[in-house]
Amino acid sequence: MDRVRIRNQSVFWLGVVIALALGTVVRAPVVQADAPYVTWTPGPGGELYMTQDAYIPIGETPLPVAGPEDMFMTPDGIIYLADTGNGRIARLDETLTVVAEYGKGILQKPFGVFVDDEGTVYVADAGLNQIVVLAADGTLRHQFGRPVEPLFGKNRSFLPRKVAVDQRRNLYVIGEGSVQGVILLNPDGRFIGNFAANTAQMSLRMLLQRMFLSEEQLAQLARNEAASPSNLAIDRQSMLYTITASTFADQSIRKFTVAGRNIFPSVIGSTSFRDIHIDPDGLLVTVDSEGRIFEYDQNGTLLFLFNARDNGDQRRGTLINPTGIARYGDLIYVLDKEKNALIRYQATAFAETVHRAMRLYLAGFYREAQPYFEQVLNFNGSFIMAYQGLADAYFKAGNYGAALTAYRYAEDRAGYSESFWELRNAVLQQYLGPFIIAITLAALGQSIMRRFERRYGWFEPLRAWMRQLRRRRLIDDAVFLLRFVRHPVDSFYYIKANQRGSLRFAFLIYLWVIAVHVLSLYLMGFPFNQYAYPGQIRVENEIALLVVLFGLWNTANYLVSTISDGEGRVRDVVIGSAYSLFPYALFMPVVIAVSNVLTLNEIFLVTFSQQVIFAWTGLMLFIMVREIHNYTISETTGNVLKTLFTMAMLAFTAYILSLLFGQLFDFISAIWQEIGLRG
Repeated sequence: MDRVRIRNQSVFWLGVVIALALGTVVRAPVVQADAPYVTWTPGPGGELYMTQDAYIPIGETPLPVAGPEDMFMTPDGIIYLADTGNGRIARLDETLTVVAEYGKGILQKPFGVFVDDEGTVYVADAGLNQIVVLAADGTLRHQFGRPVEPLFGKNRSFLPRKVAVDQRRNLYVIGEGSVQGVILLNPDGRFIGNFAANTAQMSLRMLLQRMFLSEEQLAQLARNEAASPSNLAIDRQSMLYTITASTFADQSIRKFTVAGRNIFPSVIGSTSFRDIHIDPDGLLVTVDSEGRIFEYDQNGTLLFLFNARDNGDQRRGTLINPTGIARYGDLIYVLDKEKNALIRYQATAFAETVHRAMRLYLAGFYREAQPYFEQVLNFNGSFIMAYQGLADAYFKAGNYGAALTAYRYAEDRAGYSESFWELRNAVLQQYLGPFIIAITLAALGQSIMRRFERRYGWFEPLRAWMRQLRRRRLIDDAVFLLRFVRHPVDSFYYIKANQRGSLRFAFLIYLWVIAVHVLSLYLMGFPFNQYAYPGQIRVENEIALLVVLFGLWNTANYLVSTISDGEGRVRDVVIGSAYSLFPYALFMPVVIAVSNVLTLNEIFLVTFSQQVIFAWTGLMLFIMVREIHNYTISETTGNVLKTLFTMAMLAFTAYILSLLFGQLFDFISAIWQEIGLRG
């Protein structure tokens, strides 16, 4: 562990800064000596950063096939190809030589193939529009087409394209355009039901169309239906995975329980996945139509991504039209339909170390995986999954201090919270008793001191000094803020009457609110902070947003009030709005401080406190509008709504003007360049 130095936070953040700096460089095209592509992996903040090559191409084997659409690899490394153009299933040995063929003379256009543990071959034949089942020796065992059960649907087409079989010999079939999901059949081909259906996605444009178009107009538009899964796979636990070619890349992979519930998280994915494979250890690889290969663990954590697309230079290891992918050990096989070939990729020493660590980790052997994760960090110090594995190992060993630090680096808020709870519990057990005694003695001492002070007036000089100090306007304004907390309605009257408050102190409050907001971004407890590390924070954007909001509110409210018989002046609106922000300015720092000693088990305290603060601030703004402009409740409500609408219109107008001026600047620049060229 001395090599990793995970306890040293300054070293980690230095590494993060270096990684971020390199990230801006490595996004440019680079020349790789070992592979014709760049490998990426998630780093701090979930962003992708270039890393060492995870796989290098080691061979491209031409095959005696025509337009192959699918491949299947057994646990012992035997490959079966759906030789679509030749109407057969080809079996390859370890040398990638065709040693057997199935379905010759029976099949027409096999699009999908699956082989169970007994060697039975299941084929989805698009030409026959049937599922064909062949025995291990190639003889025809079963053949069935469209289900005849009424539950399947009277007008629904079958069109099988991909097939998979679970341990009970039930068949999962993907039909072309099957928006109801995967078709579930029993071993005899009888329809059981639909499974793993996708949900239809509703865009803003569709919502607007439904709001404003008539039924006749809506009938002419394309129906909003769920996308049909395009391929599937089943792991050793009979968990079904599907991939969907859709417009939502983060939802393109789904993993279903036996109850049909998706438990796969949103991932960095693709909108054009072609095939998916899960090895017995839970490592998952996919390939899309662009030739990009993704590797995940069974929980959806992206490990590696590289783009092996052939851009016309025909370099070894590049892909033109991939249709299948499989893994055997640390080898990845990709079937290319255009090349009629299998391309092999060998894991590098870096990737092999990651795989050893992940296989042990996914099996629950955290302590055994720890040395490998430490080696991974020697390869790449910002490999997030390595910190996750180390954190779980530390937590399981009871080393909660190291686990806390590692969870922080892994950006795992739940794990960080659990580790902090254990550490906090130990501190409370040790110091809670003395702390209660100290509080009790302090309260008793305060009571005694108050009695002596009343008798002897020890603090009278201090009170006299404070009265003298209050004669200064800024100090008096600050003290007035404390009175404002207790009597906001009367305080707004004093502001309107020019008796209390000042523009100078109002702008100090605005600066105070901005400072508190910025501090909340940096100092809010990690489990409750939206940012994992300081480098993600764009302070200038946050400050600019608040300044714009304050300006828009004051401008819009005064403009609306001038045409709505409001009595408030610009000064009154600016000062009153500033004082209305006092709940946030006064109490948000308390929430920030308390959040650093709470865990996710007490998240209610943080969220409820923030909701109370924002509600209180909103109520103060409402009272301000009512008192400053002398409105009734209904008039105040209308004024606030009009103010918000005016703010939106001002922002929209500014956006349109910025676009117009941008185009004008581009036009003038183009003319100037033209004059320079012709001059």
